[in-house]
Amino acid sequence: MRIERAMEIQDSIGVIKVTYNGHDVWIEEVHKDTKSAVVKDLQNNKEFEVPVSKLQEG
Repeated sequence: MRIERAMEIQDSIGVIKVTYNGHDVWIEEVHKDTKSAVVKDLQNNKEFEVPVSKLQEG
């Protein structure tokens, strides 16, 4: 995913499906300077930081 798209999804009022390694995640924060995002795994509510390029939409 592109950093710009991750920021759009984070700011969206709708729900947009995003996955990381096959797990549904919620984008909590996007860090433009490091091209990373803090995401929450929707199965276990754990938060972790990942490269935005590893996120997939849909």
